[in-house]
Amino acid sequence: MGSYDSDLFQIEQVEDGLWLLSEKMVRYAIRSNVWIVEGQDADLVIDAGWGVVDWPVEVLFPASDKPVWSAITHAHCDHINQLFHFKERRFGHADARDIVAAPTAKNTNAQPWTPQLKLIEPGFEALDFDASSYGEDFRPAPLTDIVGEGDSIDLGGVVLDVIETPGHSPDSLTFIDRSRKWMFTGDVLLNGYIVDVLHHSDKRQILGSHQRLMNQDFERVYGGHQHPIDRPKAESVVARYIAHKAKEGITLE
Repeated sequence: MGSYDSDLFQIEQVEDGLWLLSEKMVRYAIRSNVWIVEGQDADLVIDAGWGVVDWPVEVLFPASDKPVWSAITHAHCDHINQLFHFKERRFGHADARDIVAAPTAKNTNAQPWTPQLKLIEPGFEALDFDASSYGEDFRPAPLTDIVGEGDSIDLGGVVLDVIETPGHSPDSLTFIDRSRKWMFTGDVLLNGYIVDVLHHSDKRQILGSHQRLMNQDFERVYGGHQHPIDRPKAESVVARYIAHKAKEGITLE
């Protein structure tokens, strides 16, 4: 991998062997993180963005002898739009299979939610983005590898263990690099508001997933949005969520 910066996209190094692809035209508060994990045998792109503008993949991921694989933490519109670019291997939960094979505005939650968001970053109005039609032209990206609890993705020298962390969505997965104590948690745990109001969200399941995540040996959380967080911050996010749900009468007891 290498750094890249244009008017629309940026790839920056976060850690040794870890990169972040950003879609600049999406407002930061809701911009999706696209994590790129380097291995000796393959690189893995975790999640695939909003896709307001198609990615210039030949520039972002120049041809090399090493394949670029992809994995999704869950099959919501802001995490799968550009998945179709990655044809060698696509990893995801069994419950995401039908969605990414035939993505629609409804089954990806693009509608009715996108028009309620101020999606476009100021300065990018010339893109003339139509929030009301977002999701009508999603392209199929069938999974090649169904992964779930107890599976792993071996990139050569880097192994990501897979655990199931439902709640934000039924198909939510977390990928854990145990050697470096990194967790890629999608939207079930991040540095910000945890969305639990979608039609298939389950607040009690989120509490259970948080409990599982807190039982992991980790130092950094790389969520689906916002900045990465360390363990103390992650613990505070979880504690705040527990407190808010308790006020709603929702607990694990």
